[in-house]
Amino acid sequence: MSIPALEHVIDFVKALDELVTRPSGGRELPVIVLRDDGAGSRLAEAFVSGYGGRLEAGSDDDVTYLVPRAVVSPSTASGNEAARPDVEPVRPDVDLLDFLVMEWKNSMPRHAGTLHMPAFQACRDVLDVPMPGDEHTDAGPGVPPIPQDPHRAMTHGLWTCWEQRTPVLRTVQQGLDNAALPRWLSGIWTVVLSWPVQVWHRWRLNRSMRWYARRMTSAGLAARDFIQAATRLRTADAEQHRLLRLNLLVEALSTDLSRAVRPSRFRPWRRRRVWPFVLLVPDLGGPRGAVVRQFLQAHHELVLQGARPPLVIVAGQRSESEGSDTGAGPSVGLDQAAAVLRLPGARSANAPGPRRIDVLMKRGLEQPDVARWLTLNAKATPPVVGAVRAHAGWAVPALLLAVMCSAGFALRNEVPAFDLWDGSSDPCRGTWRVGKEVVGVDTETKGCYFTTGNKSQLLLRELQEQIRHQNAAVRGAHRTVVFLAPLTADPKARSEQIVPAGVLQLRGAAEAQKTWNERAMVDHDTPMLKILVANTGFAFGEGEAVADRVKRLAEQDSSVSAVIGITQSRQESVDAINRLGDSMPVIGASVTGDFMAEEARNFFHTQPTNERMAEVMVRRAVNWGSEKALIVYDSKDRYSNELRDGLARRLKARGIGVEDPWFAQVPAPRPGNSTATARGLPDLAKRICDLHADHGTTFYAARGTQLPKVLAKVQDTCGGDGTTKSSPLPVIASDVNTLIESKDVPAWAKLHKYAAVDLYYISFSDRAVLHRADGGSDYSTGADSFRAAAAAIEQASAASGGSASPSNVLQALRNHVTVKDSIAPDRPFILPLSEEERAKRPIFLCLAPHDPKVDSHRDCSRGGR
Repeated sequence: MSIPALEHVIDFVKALDELVTRPSGGRELPVIVLRDDGAGSRLAEAFVSGYGGRLEAGSDDDVTYLVPRAVVSPSTASGNEAARPDVEPVRPDVDLLDFLVMEWKNSMPRHAGTLHMPAFQACRDVLDVPMPGDEHTDAGPGVPPIPQDPHRAMTHGLWTCWEQRTPVLRTVQQGLDNAALPRWLSGIWTVVLSWPVQVWHRWRLNRSMRWYARRMTSAGLAARDFIQAATRLRTADAEQHRLLRLNLLVEALSTDLSRAVRPSRFRPWRRRRVWPFVLLVPDLGGPRGAVVRQFLQAHHELVLQGARPPLVIVAGQRSESEGSDTGAGPSVGLDQAAAVLRLPGARSANAPGPRRIDVLMKRGLEQPDVARWLTLNAKATPPVVGAVRAHAGWAVPALLLAVMCSAGFALRNEVPAFDLWDGSSDPCRGTWRVGKEVVGVDTETKGCYFTTGNKSQLLLRELQEQIRHQNAAVRGAHRTVVFLAPLTADPKARSEQIVPAGVLQLRGAAEAQKTWNERAMVDHDTPMLKILVANTGFAFGEGEAVADRVKRLAEQDSSVSAVIGITQSRQESVDAINRLGDSMPVIGASVTGDFMAEEARNFFHTQPTNERMAEVMVRRAVNWGSEKALIVYDSKDRYSNELRDGLARRLKARGIGVEDPWFAQVPAPRPGNSTATARGLPDLAKRICDLHADHGTTFYAARGTQLPKVLAKVQDTCGGDGTTKSSPLPVIASDVNTLIESKDVPAWAKLHKYAAVDLYYISFSDRAVLHRADGGSDYSTGADSFRAAAAAIEQASAASGGSASPSNVLQALRNHVTVKDSIAPDRPFILPLSEEERAKRPIFLCLAPHDPKVDSHRDCSRGGR
C-alpha cells in the first residue's frame, strides 16, 4: 500500500518525518492513531503501511533501513505465531514483544551497530527458566537435574541462559563436557573461573535490575533483589503473573531502547543513532489488536510514571474496529495534527499522560500535486553522522592527550623549578607565585624563571640567563644593583601578551653591565657590578611585597648599593619605592612622571619628564598650524592624567582649542581589570575622524598597549587604507616604544598595518632598531639607569675609601654625579637632572613607517623640530 494522496498529507508527512528522524532527547513522544471516517474506508491502514515504506531504501533483495521500525501487520502476526509452536499459546503479549524486538534488531540502519536488549532478555529468561513443578521439565540424559528450591532453580537457570549466550563460556563448557578430558580439569574451571563469574553475574543482575524488585514489591510481592523478585513472579497465581509480566517486559523494553540511543564516548555506533524507534500498527482491529492495545495501555502507564522511551507509535484503526481505546480523544484533521507535531513541548488538551493525537482520515479525491510530491520525496531523510563526528568522542580526547604528552616530553627540560616546589624545601628562595605570575627577586644560579618560556616571554628568560652568567664571572669585591620593574605581561590577557617595556630596558642594563665589567677587569679602580632582577608583577601589582623583599635582601647582603629600572610612572611605583627604606637610592629608566621625584623617596630621573614631552608634542601641532586638538588619555592613570594636563595647558597657551570634553577614556589593563578593551572606541574614532576633517591634531597620552585598538577603529571609521589620495590622519603619541622596538609584537599590534594614520611618537633615542640589538629608546634608557648607578657607585667608592653603601651612593647622587663613559659616549648627563640638563637630554619625535622593512627610527627629529 502507499500513502493516500489526500489534502494536507504533505504537511502531516513532513511533520512525522521530522519526528522520526531526529533524536528524542528525553522528550515525550506521541502516540498517533489514525481513524477512518466511515465504513469500508481503509485510508488509515494504507497510510501506516505506506509510511513504513518511507523508512526503507533499496530493493526487495537488498533492503536498507533508515530508521529501526517494527510493523505489526496481520500477515506477520500470523506467520510469527505459526513459527512458534513450542511457545505457550496463552502468552500473546510475550510473543508480540519478542516480535517487536526481532523487528527492531533486523531493521537497524547500517553503521548503527547491533541492538542489544540486556534488560528485556533478562526478563525473558525469567519467564523461560525451568522451575520445579513445571510440565516438560524432566532432565534428559547428561543434563543436571533442576534444583527443587525455587530460588536456587531461578539462579541456576538465569546463569545457564547467560552462559549459553556467551560464546567463550559456551565453548569452554562444551569442551569440558567432553568425556575424554580428565575430571580434575573441570573442577579447576569450576572453582577458579566458573564460580567467581557466577557470583559476578548474580551481583550484576541484582544491581542493574533493581527497578524490577521495586515493581514486584509495589504489586504486593515483596522482594529484596532481582533473583528473589523473579522467583516471586514465577510462583505467583496465573492472573497476577499475566498482568505483571507485560508491565515488566514493557518497562525493560523502554530501559533498553533508552540506553540504545544514549550517546557513548567510546561507542561510535551509538553516536550515529540520531532517531527514535518506530512502531507501526496498520490495523488496531487485526488479529493482534487486543494484545497491541494492552501494550499501548502498559506504555501509557509507564509514561505516566515519568519514563520517556524513545518510541514513536503510529497506528491505524477502521471505523468498524472492535475494542475501545482508553486514551482516545477528539479527532483532528491532518493539518491540525501536523501543527501539533511541530510543537514538541505541547500536550493534547484532552490527553493526560503521554501525548496522544487522534487523526481523522477524511475521504476525498486524490490530489495530483500531492501524489507527485510523494513520488519525488518517497523516503524520510535522517541526518547522516560521518566518521569524524561518530569517532570524535574518543578520538578528540585521545588526540589531545597525545599532544599534551608530546608537548610535555618536548618541554621536559623547560619546566620551571617553582612549578615543582612541594613546600618541603625552598628551591626558589627569592620568588613566589601570585595567581599565574611569579614575582620576587631572582637570587638563583639556575631554574626559578619568572616565565614559562613561551615565545612572548622568551626574551626575559634569556636575559635572566645572561645576567646570571655575567654575575658568575664577577670575582672578588663587587657591588650589586637591583633592577626592579614589572617584567611580566597581563596574566588575564589572552591575545594581548606584549613584551613589557621593563624587559626591553633590562636588556639595555644587561649589555651595559657586560661592558662595564669588561672595563673593570682592566681598571682595578673600577668596582665590578652584579645585577639582581626583581619582578613586581604586571603593573606593579606586587610592588610593595617585592620592595619589602629587596629591603630585607639589602639588610642581609651589604653589597647591594642601588635600585634601578622602575620603568613605569604609577602610584603603585611610588608606594613600592617608599618601602625600600630611607637610604636606598632609586634611579629610573624610562620613567617620565614628574610626580615620581616629588613623591617617591630618593628617586632620580634619567630622562625628560612629562613636561618636556608635552612641550615637544605641542610644538609639532603648532608647526602644522592646527587650531583644534583632542587628547586621548586614561582618567585612572596618574601618568596619563599628568601628561594630559601638560598638553592641555600648553595647547591653550598657543591658542589651540582643546575640544570639550578634552578626552575619551582609554583605560589600560591593570590588576583586577577583567578586560583590557578600551571603552567608547566607536565614539572616539568618529571624533578623531571629524577632527581630522577640521585639520585638527589628536594626542594619545594613554598606555601604548591600547593604541593598536584605537588605530584599528579609526582606520575602519575614517575609511582610509593608505591607497587613496586622502592624506593620512596624524596622531602624536607618547608611550609606544615597546610596540616599535619589540621583535615579537603580535600581529594585531603591528603599527605599520594602520596605513590610514601617520603616527608620530616620542623616543629618547634615534638609534636604528631594525637590524641591531642595541637600538631603540627602551634599550638606551635601561642602559642609562645602569650607567647612572655605576657612576654613582664608583664616585661613592672613591670618596669613602672603597665603601659604596646605599647611603654613600645616595649622598653622591645628591652632590651631582657625571655620567660619561664608553658604554654610551654620545649620551652624557649629570644627576640630579636640572632644568638645563633636562633640556639637553635626547628626545625625538619619530614617524612610524608603514613599511615593515623600513627602520622605525629613520624619520626622527630632535626636540620635535
